[in-house]
Amino acid sequence: MKNYRFILIYIVMVVVQVLLVNFFPLSRYLLVSVLPALILVLPVDTRAIPAMLVSFALGFAVDFFSNGMLGISSLALVPAGLVRGAVIDGVFGDELSSRGDELSVQRLGVPKMVLASLILCSVYFLVYIWADSAGTVPFWPAALRFALSVLVSTPVCVFTVRFFRP
Repeated sequence: MKNYRFILIYIVMVVVQVLLVNFFPLSRYLLVSVLPALILVLPVDTRAIPAMLVSFALGFAVDFFSNGMLGISSLALVPAGLVRGAVIDGVFGDELSSRGDELSVQRLGVPKMVLASLILCSVYFLVYIWADSAGTVPFWPAALRFALSVLVSTPVCVFTVRFFRP
């Protein structure tokens, strides 16, 4: 029963992300994404290659159902899936993976979850904005877009992780 709840919330969050992209574009300089949180909440024992495959499928599904460029979320989410294991080991320590625990804001603490979400959001938005601008946007507007997107999406991702593991 616990697995069904996880899958259902995962699908609902993908739909929420598609709705955010399609119907709530806040600004040209602000992107809100829950996709890094969806990669973070995968089971702890998920290795890099399966996490990257899930990242690609997740990004492709969001791009397919939204009005953006097809493949840009996949391109940005795959590196986040690659560094996910290193972020979990670096932020939460090796005992999390050795005990077989799941990520929980209550058990691990808000500061550690904010740090993990911040790192994954930074990787995601760095690649996303780099690919989206494709050398046509000057540095400072791209840096502003990166900073605002990371600052807004990190608390949203922490809230999303809390939603998965109450």
